[in-house]
Amino acid sequence: MSEKIIYLSRDDVKELLPEPLEMVTALESIFRSRANGQANGKSKIGLYTNEGNFFFGLMACSEDLGYAICHNSMGTPPDTTNQGYHHIQSIEILSDLRSAQPIALLDAHWLTTWLPACVTAVAAKNLANTSSKVVGFIASGATARACLSALRSVFQIEEVVAYDSNSESAENFVNEAKMKGLIARCSSSPQEVVMNSDIVVTSVPNYPSLKPFLNPDWVKPGTFVSMVDLARSWDSGIEKFERIATDDHDQVNSTFRDGRLKFGGPYDSDLTELVSGIKPGRENQNQRSAIIHAGHAIGILALAALVYERAQNTKQGLEIRR
Repeated sequence: MSEKIIYLSRDDVKELLPEPLEMVTALESIFRSRANGQANGKSKIGLYTNEGNFFFGLMACSEDLGYAICHNSMGTPPDTTNQGYHHIQSIEILSDLRSAQPIALLDAHWLTTWLPACVTAVAAKNLANTSSKVVGFIASGATARACLSALRSVFQIEEVVAYDSNSESAENFVNEAKMKGLIARCSSSPQEVVMNSDIVVTSVPNYPSLKPFLNPDWVKPGTFVSMVDLARSWDSGIEKFERIATDDHDQVNSTFRDGRLKFGGPYDSDLTELVSGIKPGRENQNQRSAIIHAGHAIGILALAALVYERAQNTKQGLEIRR
């Protein structure tokens, strides 16, 4: 076994990201593999300071892929982050499963951006109407951009409508969507966005002063909602949805105990059950469905493996000696 480890910087990872459909397919595959006992992962563990800083740890392994991962995220509240820095930083160690030797160190900023997007797309394949064409976004940052690309890889999306408390951010997002050939517009009303979309994505950052402002009753029959923000932007009433899924049942329990997840359930299915057919997907055209997902280690492993193997094929990355 080589004594060298490949370091992949944030820019390296961004350059090595596969096309959205390949990432969505990889995530779907590893959760299906989990149902067959070939992949395993631990729920996210968090530590928090009185100032609101956080430190997360995740672990997963896959017999099929031959890798294991230790993923770490750390961050501060957005309003206390030093200027020029993102409020969340992530780094991970990828290891060879057979030898238990580390083989790569990755800056995971872009992987943590794309993970919720891929989860959104996989869940939508199972819980959204196949005819969905209009996507509404509450918040319009990097996560929204990734979610739009992931959804376009599996649906015939035609129209985008966006709301953001930062109107400039929403305008930039909408202009980018127009450049991709989509009908796109901003809205000053989150209610109007939710009521007129086939798929809704909410990715509102976790500000200490944030109060829920979205009413579940606004969601029309047949709509699918991806609550990337752990439902922090939603008022009570989520339990009225006909279908409520998550990425992992065990992780729901730990995240709820940590106080990061306000909706403790019940959840009728998780991604493993949906992609493997253990639980059914959408059962009729009028079901209102949602997924609330914190980001699971198994998903991040699937994306990291793709990036690492592309780096190996293209000889990219900095070799560092252990």
